[in-house]
Amino acid sequence: MKKHIVKRAAVLSVAAVVAMTTFTGCGSKKDEENASARKVVDYDINDYVTLGQYTGLDINEKIETVTDADVQSTLDSIIKEHTTYETVAGRNVVLGDKVIIDYTRTAEGQDDVVQADFELTVGNQSLGEEFDEKLLDVASGANITFTLDETSYDSETGEEGTIQATYNVTVKEIQQAVVPEVTDAFIAENTDYDTVEAYKEAKKKELEEENASNAKSTTQAELLNMIIEGSQVSGCPAFIYNMNYNSVVQSYALYGSHFGADLETYLGYAGKTMDDLKNDAVEMTKQTLVIEAIVKDAGIDITDEQFDEKLNEYVEKYDSFNSTDDVLKAFSREELLFDMRRDVAIEYIYENNNVNQVMVSNEVSSDDVVISDVDSEDIETSEDEQLDDNETSEDE
Repeated sequence: MKKHIVKRAAVLSVAAVVAMTTFTGCGSKKDEENASARKVVDYDINDYVTLGQYTGLDINEKIETVTDADVQSTLDSIIKEHTTYETVAGRNVVLGDKVIIDYTRTAEGQDDVVQADFELTVGNQSLGEEFDEKLLDVASGANITFTLDETSYDSETGEEGTIQATYNVTVKEIQQAVVPEVTDAFIAENTDYDTVEAYKEAKKKELEEENASNAKSTTQAELLNMIIEGSQVSGCPAFIYNMNYNSVVQSYALYGSHFGADLETYLGYAGKTMDDLKNDAVEMTKQTLVIEAIVKDAGIDITDEQFDEKLNEYVEKYDSFNSTDDVLKAFSREELLFDMRRDVAIEYIYENNNVNQVMVSNEVSSDDVVISDVDSEDIETSEDEQLDDNETSEDE
């Protein structure tokens, strides 16, 4: 399935997207004339970066082991998907029941909230843990009234407070879960596997591959941070900073739009300011410059053939593009090269440093088992010094 380009790192938080990629700018799409008019700015990377050691570094790559509980969790999701509910009579509400309720919520200074035929599963905390607790052991047809302390927000000051809300609730119907029995026949009918055992074996392998992939990505990011920390960056070409700044702003604006909020409002929710975004852009720019320096020093720049191949990959991966022409209209060649070089550089430093794979339990972190010959100390990274901004400007 093709993805929208802005969701390239959808599993990450906004801050992680900002820190890890310079290619988030679906919102930066220009029309054809503007895109073709953008010129590549010539600069000497050595004027800005004194590259530190970027090969031969030691780092532990922590790979989480896959437990039986992890595999069972995937099976539980299938069970949940095929669980049905049936109305019961003659007993009160218990944990796990689905209930149909009418309720009215009243609170001082707020409009009443009236809900009819509201459906919730007791224990899922859709209206809060305390609300669920009040429903336990209530009979079908019964009416109850209770008061809860709830968190309130002042939209003008952003401050939190506590307000008392009173609920009048009528339990209209109780439904109990009908959980399917997990048999080979159930698995064969609802998955691509013939038996429970085959399903568990395949899922364990999938989870192991996923954990290994996640660990590699984390290690690559840590290696890059180590290299940036060991390098010296002084100033930057203004167009690179502006590109990153615009990308940061557009990313936050896009996330805000998903919640129906403008940029300023969303930044308030996220506890961020425009100055924070500028600082994020500075860190992105340091990363960009160090990557450019690695590419040049290692002689691993993108060839014309690789450029064309990666253009086709973008078309296949992102639903924003129907052709390579669409990509080239949306982004300048230099913007695309920054992204492509980053991928090449990240893979290069992973292959050319001493990565010691370590299996760790996600249950007992103190029992790490080293499966390599080298037992290196865990690497801790510190915040990078900010760029000298004398040569930068913002396109706001």
